[in-house]
Amino acid sequence: GPEAILYYQGYGERTALKLLNRYFFNLFGGVTTLRGSLCGGTGQASQNLDLGERISHDPLDHVNSRAMILWARNPVSTNISLAGIAREVKRRGGTILLIDPARSRSAVLADNHIAPRPGADVYLAMAAARLVLAAGAEDRDFLENHAVGVQEYLDILARFEVDELCRLSGVTRAEAELLAGTLMARRPASILLGWGLHRHENAHHSIRAIDALAALCGTIGVPGGGVSQGFEEYGPYDQALWGDGLNPPRRTLLVPVIGQEILDATDPPVRMIFVTAANPLCMAPNTGTLARAFRRAEFVVYSGHTLDDTSDYAHVFLPATTFLEETDVMASYGHNYVGPVNPAILPVGRCKSEFRMFYELAARFPFADAFRKSEEEWLEKLCAPIRDQGCDLASLRRGPFRLDAPMVPYADKVFPTPSGKFQFMTAFDPADIPDPDPDYPYQFLTIAPHGYICSERTMADHEPLPVVRLAGSEAVRLGLADGEQVMVESPVGEAAATLRAEPGMRPDILVADRGGWTKAGHGLNRLTRDMASTVGNGTPYYETRVRVRPRFPGGRGERRILVVQNSDRAPGGEFCKELVRQGARLCPVAPEKGQALPDSPAGYHGLVVLGGPQHASDDRGSPYFPRLLALMRDFDAMGRPVAGICLGAQLLARAHGGATWTMAEIEFGFTALSVTEAGDLDPVIGGALPPPPLMEFHEDSFDLPEGATLLLAGEACANQCFKVGNASYGFQFHPEIDSVIVSAWIELFRSGDIEAYVRYKDRFPEAFFTELARMLPLNVARSGEFCRAVAGWWLRLAPDAVADS
Repeated sequence: GPEAILYYQGYGERTALKLLNRYFFNLFGGVTTLRGSLCGGTGQASQNLDLGERISHDPLDHVNSRAMILWARNPVSTNISLAGIAREVKRRGGTILLIDPARSRSAVLADNHIAPRPGADVYLAMAAARLVLAAGAEDRDFLENHAVGVQEYLDILARFEVDELCRLSGVTRAEAELLAGTLMARRPASILLGWGLHRHENAHHSIRAIDALAALCGTIGVPGGGVSQGFEEYGPYDQALWGDGLNPPRRTLLVPVIGQEILDATDPPVRMIFVTAANPLCMAPNTGTLARAFRRAEFVVYSGHTLDDTSDYAHVFLPATTFLEETDVMASYGHNYVGPVNPAILPVGRCKSEFRMFYELAARFPFADAFRKSEEEWLEKLCAPIRDQGCDLASLRRGPFRLDAPMVPYADKVFPTPSGKFQFMTAFDPADIPDPDPDYPYQFLTIAPHGYICSERTMADHEPLPVVRLAGSEAVRLGLADGEQVMVESPVGEAAATLRAEPGMRPDILVADRGGWTKAGHGLNRLTRDMASTVGNGTPYYETRVRVRPRFPGGRGERRILVVQNSDRAPGGEFCKELVRQGARLCPVAPEKGQALPDSPAGYHGLVVLGGPQHASDDRGSPYFPRLLALMRDFDAMGRPVAGICLGAQLLARAHGGATWTMAEIEFGFTALSVTEAGDLDPVIGGALPPPPLMEFHEDSFDLPEGATLLLAGEACANQCFKVGNASYGFQFHPEIDSVIVSAWIELFRSGDIEAYVRYKDRFPEAFFTELARMLPLNVARSGEFCRAVAGWWLRLAPDAVADS
C-alpha cells in the first residue's frame, strides 16, 4: 500500500510552492512521512516551553541593544545581514560578546570571546545567573508578576556554587563575570542563539537556562533585548494547504534516526523513497546506516540540483531548477520579510521546478483536478494570509513586504503559555550533560561552512580531504604535524582528514566544516551518531565524540607520488585528488617554471606526468623533456607505476620508443571509447569498466611503443590508453577533469587564448558547444566516477615501501 512509499522532504528549500510537494502526497494518500528535524526543531521546542511560542525580535530592533551576545551564532558566515546590524551596535558604542566553543569568523565582530565546553552552556548561563543574583541586579517585577516557576529555578541555582558551575562549563570565573557584568551594565542586551546549541541530546537545558538568564535580567519583552533564534519560513502561508487532514492516519519516521527507522519498518517495509530539498546521504547522521536503508529500497527518486551523494543511490534523478529559474514566494529564517522569487534566467537544460514535476505527475492520478492549477493560482491561495495583511501578489512581485510581526515580542509581558506568564525551567539533572570520554576525548563539531550552504557544491569545490582543526597543544601531545593526514574515529565510523593545528583552541574539541560529499572523500556524517534530542526530536550531531591518530604512523603505508606539472592550465584535478584520498602524498614539481626534476625515483612510490599545450617532441621549447623521459623509464624499471596524462601519455610513448606526431584535426569534447580485450583484463582499466564518454583536448598523438598494449581505443584518435613496461600507463583522454577544469578549457578554446589551438576554434559550430554545455554535468559526473576508480587501481600498483625512501 501507499505506506510503503516514504516521502522525504528536507529543509533545503522552504518556499511557498514547496508546501504543495507534501500536498501532492497527501492527495495521493497514506504515504509514510517524516517527523523531527535535522535543523532547528530542538531550539524552537525548547523556547516554546518557556515562552509558549518562540517569537524572535525583529533584527532591526537589535540596533537598540547596548550589548549583543552571539551565543553559538556565526552571522559572518551564516547571516550576513545580522553581521551588519552587529557592526552598527558596535558603532553606537555597544558591546559584542561571542560565546562559542570554537572561534568562528564572527570573532572579528566581538569585543570578547568565551569558549565553553560544548553542550555545557547550561552551566555558564547558571553561573552568570548566580552572579546577577549576588549583585542584587535581578528584575524583581518580572519575577514576581510575569513569571512562574521562579522558586524552583532559584532552587536549581542554589545547588551549585559559581566556581563549580564555571568548572563544569569549562570557563574561568572571570569569563562568567564578564557575561554577567555585560548583562547588568549594558542593558538592554540582546541574546542571539545559533544552531550549534541545538545539536546536543539535552540541548533544552542550555536553551532554557539562557532564556531564564535573560528573564532574570529583565530583558524579555524589552526593546533591544530578548533571546532570539529564528523565524518560521513556512509561517506566512495558508497552513491548510499542506493537506495534512487528507487521508489520515499515516506512518511517520523519525528523521534523526532515519536510517534505522527505514530498516526497522516492516508493516509494511519501505519499498520506495522520494526525496526533495535534501541530500540525506550526506547530511543525515550515521550515513552508513542510511546508505544500507536506501540500498534496500526497490525504487528511489531524487529531485536535486547536483549529482551529489544522494543521487548515487537514486534510480531516477530529476534535475530541479534553482531559485534563479523559478517563480515563487519566499520568507526567511532570519527576518520578518517575505519577498518574491522572480526568475532571472530560463530553466537550464532539462531542469524543472518541483512544482512543475508534481503538476505533470498529478495528471496521471484521479486527483489531477485538485492539484493542477497554475503557479499563479496556487500562490494566490498560499499567500492569502499575506494578502489579508495588506499585500497582494502583484505588489509582492515588485518587492519585499514586512509581515505583521512584532518588533519586540512579549512587550506586554503576556505570553502564550497556560499561565500567560514566562515559564522558568523547574528541573535539571546534571547527569543529562555527559562527562568526557577518555577513549574518545574530542567532541566533534561540524560547523556551517563559510563558502557554501550545507552540501550545495560540486565535486570540483572539494579539497581532496576534509580539514579538521585541533588545538595546537593537542597536536603536539599526539605527535601530529600541521598538514598531516590523520584518521578521525568515532564509535560509528572513521574518515581520513587533513589536520590543521590551531593555537588557542579548546583542547577537547575537533572542528570541521559540514556538508562535504562522501564520494569526494569528505562525508563526515559517517562518524556521527544517530539519536534524537530529548525535546523537539532534533538531531544531536555534537554528541559524537572522536579520537585522532596518524593515518600513516611513522610514514608507513603512505605512498609519495611525484607529480610533474607541465602547465598551470593542466592541473592534477580529480585524478590527483583521488590519489590523496587513497593514501598518497603528492610531491609536485613544475619544471616549466625552472623547478628541478629529481635525479632519480629515490624516495618516490610512483610518478604522474600531467598535460599541457606543448608538443611532446619539442625539446627546444621544453628543454627538460629529455630528463623527464629518462625519469619515466627509471620509474618503470624499478617497478614503480607511471601515469602519463595527455601530453604525459605522449611523453610516455616517446620515452619507450614511440613516435609522436600532430593530427590533422584537434580532438575536443567528450568521446566514446571502446575497450580492447586486454583492457577488459587489465588490473587498472578492467577494474573501472565500462568507460563513459571521456574528455579529449589534444592535437598530437603517438604510435604505440614496441611491447605496449592498447587498452582503450577511439575513432578519431586510436591510441587512447595503453600500458607499457612494468607498470606505466598512458591516458590520452583526461582522467583529471572536473566541471571547473572543463569549463575553463571551453572558455580558453573558444576565446583563442591558447595560441597553439587558435586555428581550430572556428571549426566547431555553436550547436556543438550548446550540446557540450547541456550534457556537461552528466558527462563530468560519469567521467569522474570512472576516472577516480582508475586512479585508485593505478595507485594499488605502487609498492608498499621503497628501500630508498
